[in-house]
Amino acid sequence: MLLASIKRVQAPFLFALISCLLLSTNLYAEVDKSPIDPKQYSALTLNNQLRVLLISDPETDKAAASMNVAVGSSANPKDRAGLAHFLEHMLFLGTEKYPEADEYQNYIRSHGGGHNAYTSQENTNYFFDVTSDSLEPALDRFAQFFIAPLFNEKYVDRERHAVHSEYKAKIKDDYRRIYAATKQVMNQENSYNHFAVGNLETLHNDKTRPIRNELIDFYNQYYSANVMTLVVLGKEPLDQLEALVRSKFSPVKNRQVTEFKTDVPLFDQSKLPLQINIQTVKDIHSLTLTFPTPETRSHWKAKPIYYISSLMGYEGQGSLLSFLKKKGWATGLSASQGYDLPTESSVMINIQLTDKGEEQYLAVTQTVFQYIELLKQKGVQATLYQEEKQLSEIAFRFQEQAEPIHLVSSLASQMQRFPTELAISANYLFADFNPELIQTFLNRLTPENMLLSLKSNKEQTGKIEHYYHVPYTEIPFTKDMLAQLQVDKIDPAMTVRAPNPFIAEDLELLTTQATATIPQEIDSSEGFSLWHKTETSFNIPQADLYFTLQTPIANASPENWTMNKLYTELLQEQLNETLYDAHLAGLSTTIYPHMKGFTVRLSGYNDKLGLLLNSVINAIQKPDFQAERFEIFKKKYADSLANARKDKPYNQTTGRLYELLLPQWDNHSQTTALKNVNLDTLKAFATKLTAAPQLKVLTHGNLDKATAISMGALIKEKLLKEKPQAVPSVEVTQIPKGPAIKESLTINHNDSAISMLLQGESNSIKTRAEISLLTEILASPFYSQIRTEKQLGYIVFATTLQMNKTPAIAFIVQSPIASANTLEKNIDQFMDEWDQKLLKVSDQELSQFKRSVISRITRKDNKLSAQTSRYWRELDRQETNFDTRERLAESVKKITLNDLIKCFDALQNRRLIVSNTGNKFTVDAPEKPNTASELFNQLKAQHVNVPEA
Repeated sequence: MLLASIKRVQAPFLFALISCLLLSTNLYAEVDKSPIDPKQYSALTLNNQLRVLLISDPETDKAAASMNVAVGSSANPKDRAGLAHFLEHMLFLGTEKYPEADEYQNYIRSHGGGHNAYTSQENTNYFFDVTSDSLEPALDRFAQFFIAPLFNEKYVDRERHAVHSEYKAKIKDDYRRIYAATKQVMNQENSYNHFAVGNLETLHNDKTRPIRNELIDFYNQYYSANVMTLVVLGKEPLDQLEALVRSKFSPVKNRQVTEFKTDVPLFDQSKLPLQINIQTVKDIHSLTLTFPTPETRSHWKAKPIYYISSLMGYEGQGSLLSFLKKKGWATGLSASQGYDLPTESSVMINIQLTDKGEEQYLAVTQTVFQYIELLKQKGVQATLYQEEKQLSEIAFRFQEQAEPIHLVSSLASQMQRFPTELAISANYLFADFNPELIQTFLNRLTPENMLLSLKSNKEQTGKIEHYYHVPYTEIPFTKDMLAQLQVDKIDPAMTVRAPNPFIAEDLELLTTQATATIPQEIDSSEGFSLWHKTETSFNIPQADLYFTLQTPIANASPENWTMNKLYTELLQEQLNETLYDAHLAGLSTTIYPHMKGFTVRLSGYNDKLGLLLNSVINAIQKPDFQAERFEIFKKKYADSLANARKDKPYNQTTGRLYELLLPQWDNHSQTTALKNVNLDTLKAFATKLTAAPQLKVLTHGNLDKATAISMGALIKEKLLKEKPQAVPSVEVTQIPKGPAIKESLTINHNDSAISMLLQGESNSIKTRAEISLLTEILASPFYSQIRTEKQLGYIVFATTLQMNKTPAIAFIVQSPIASANTLEKNIDQFMDEWDQKLLKVSDQELSQFKRSVISRITRKDNKLSAQTSRYWRELDRQETNFDTRERLAESVKKITLNDLIKCFDALQNRRLIVSNTGNKFTVDAPEKPNTASELFNQLKAQHVNVPEA
């Protein structure tokens, strides 16, 4: 602002003034933030033109940083698809100051943190977090990526294979496949529409064309301080953070780069309107309508597409979706901005179709155009725009705090789009109502300006996309097809949304100070307990109300489980029109089934929480399940079961661990049971499910004790009817000692996968602490050895896998180049090596690992919902002192190296391995047939469970 106002000042004075500003360490641009945000911010620009946002939070237990570089996959050379992504991978593998490839990763992991990066079309974003006292060394390592990376020749081919593994791991991912096929019918002169991930074909490397040279050229061409944005969050004061950033990042070179941009249109207008049918792997039925529109970046305050999408995507009474549901054509709908480029954008409407809707997809599309016409005639209203503005202002005023790692990554990206001082608030700001601008964008939503994408697993025989091998068919619109989309009249059942009854009016915080530091049981009777904690420390007038109905019949058989799941789905569907208004007003409702029954979670502004609670209880008391909706949701459930068998291999092998060890019904059992369920049996089950439940309620947030008791009394009065039945606890089956128990899955995927679980001896705090510490020690070297060094796969990780209270370590790998047997041997080899390496862990190293794991265990709750979820888990596990974190942390402090050695030895005696060989590998004849299911069914029947201590 200052520099913009002194254009007429003479040059010598201007130069002196600018010099003073650049040398100053105390002049900051004021950053627009939420009034309840206690953190301090400052925006500055270094001498090398690197834009920086500093965040000081003295109370944080995590420090974090993110660097966003304004270059992405769109800048890839035409014959080097994936080069930007490959650079993102290579950048991590050593610098001149820290040449070891795993130096950065090991430091981050051993100091309680995590790290990642992503490459989008326009940006590459790198980010990490660590314990709050570890920022300086972490930042020193991080900064070197942008100063002196090695791009070590030793790792070029290895990381090419890592990129290829990432590509192969998602080759059957329908989102990737649909995106790839859609880009084929768009303008191929625009690099946005090119293959972005990269593989061994596009990243070929040989003596005639060494890719490392091109990698370095790309880095030197685009990685420049003047197109970078940095966000650093720490506990230090702003002046210390500034000094730290200046010392670490001033050496980043300013190459005076111009950001990569293309003016070539994204869509080939000569091909529109166009229909593309895309064959999916999973059983998907969806319709997407995409309309090219002018750019919106210059209208970021007016937000015309946001306004249009909000009205199109409305799900309340009279909405487009409600109309399509009543027709039996759709189960879901969303509207949003699709593409968002400097020179153009698009509006995207996505509809989840029923079988009937798929058959009538042109009628569905015509209905969409009816609603668009309705919006043109009656939808551009100052009152509705003002409501959007009001909701956004409330959301910004009471913006919940994000995790530091997510906050820095998001803001570094936002800074590329908005002035640094508006990076936090830009998405919440609304300018004055501009009806002409909104109409301009609505006028682009025509049949003639449309790409219609129809996606299902029906066979397509037109063309095959090269990289993901997606069958698709292009169908130019005929005059007859266009005629079917014309709007002569608008069905009166569709209306523009009315004013929202759930918008909070009382936004005041309670003035009485909360005395309890943990939830207290404030009402209790047979089959009922109410726990409450007033919580205003987050400075938001919001509350969470969770309650669960528990009954032994919920999971007593596969049939009961499928009906429990269907019941909750249909209950949420029955409430959808009401819940959507509440959702827009900042109130959320989640209803989900579990092995003991089902749970309802209500969250948001406490002023209207009671209104929402009444609506949910009325629906539970009076379920209104219609025959057509039942059949639609039964089909949807069957599709989800079929699609689960087409999920990524490592997800399936890991999911199978849960099925074997917990009282869960496998996919086949659910599929068989679902066939026997009809509407009458579901209604009968619903009556039994809610007849004699045990009720547990938690209220937490900006509610006083009297209000909590009143809400609890309503739940008890309406839902506690008969004498409640005893509900069995959920136990984890103990893996027998001895050789590993193995099961092999048959999955139609080229990649192999393995999930190896090492189960703890007991549920004790001591065992949980030991396994947490062991995972902290093993996770980074496991990743380094299996992924970085041996390149056995892109998906490689070791993690603590806790089922209920039972701790375990899981080693998980998905590989395009090694069989499951090879993966198992490599994991065994890793553990054999660590039998010896563990003996050599020094006292200093052990102390650092302890500090790291304790920082994870005691991580601060940054928002109300995180704290509520933690309390709810404690209640579910009967931990009514709510001190599991503290006891775990204390136990970690007391662990000796000898304790860890004993624990590691014991873990290897209780192993369960679920694997998939992969289509491309020769299947070795199994030594014996799979017996894991039979064995664990017997153990469950005999109640052979992991002991408490």
